[in-house]
Amino acid sequence: MNNIKKDIPNEISVFPLANAVFFPNTVLPLNIFEPRYKKMVEDALASNKMIGMIQTKGSNNSNKPEVFSVGCLGKIENHTKTADSRYLINLKGLVRFRILDETNTELPYRKFRVTYDEFLDDLEKIKFNDKIDVLQLIDKARKLFKIHQLSTDWKIVEKVEPDQLINSLSMICPFSVSEKQGLLEAKTLLERNLLINQIINFYIIGNNPGSERQIH
Repeated sequence: MNNIKKDIPNEISVFPLANAVFFPNTVLPLNIFEPRYKKMVEDALASNKMIGMIQTKGSNNSNKPEVFSVGCLGKIENHTKTADSRYLINLKGLVRFRILDETNTELPYRKFRVTYDEFLDDLEKIKFNDKIDVLQLIDKARKLFKIHQLSTDWKIVEKVEPDQLINSLSMICPFSVSEKQGLLEAKTLLERNLLINQIINFYIIGNNPGSERQIH
């Protein structure tokens, strides 16, 4: 962990994006077409290849939309520049961060001072937790996908590690902005697993005409 910790910067470029969470040890494909964010990618490629992702609160219409306080730092694993000058990048999640303050800069994109102190466990290899019922979670996710008429390759899903399963489902499931942010801010994988199960249960029960939603 120490080598990685030394490499992560305390000031980062940030890509604010609505309804998009990003977790350590996951890969987020991005299509970068706005000039300010193309500049951000070019600057990242010329330096440490790191970019922070964070959810916006509400609309993305403003040049400086309000953002949540917790996001995730990623590193560009690979990139392609298209014929029309877009960047297609894959961002690998490294560690979550908490914003301290925004940096005044003449750059077209935003930069923030951040701290990683409460999320340093993200840099450790996660051990399998037998309290996590992977098959039960997959079964619930199948039902949720069916309700929303979504599809995925479940054979691949069944082979991933528990942390990748929970984090990937947190990213791709059709949850609300606040639900996704809650999953991102869960302190441990076990807490995130409990929360994602609760959220999925809520959606499944709500889709059953003979049931009533109850929150205790």
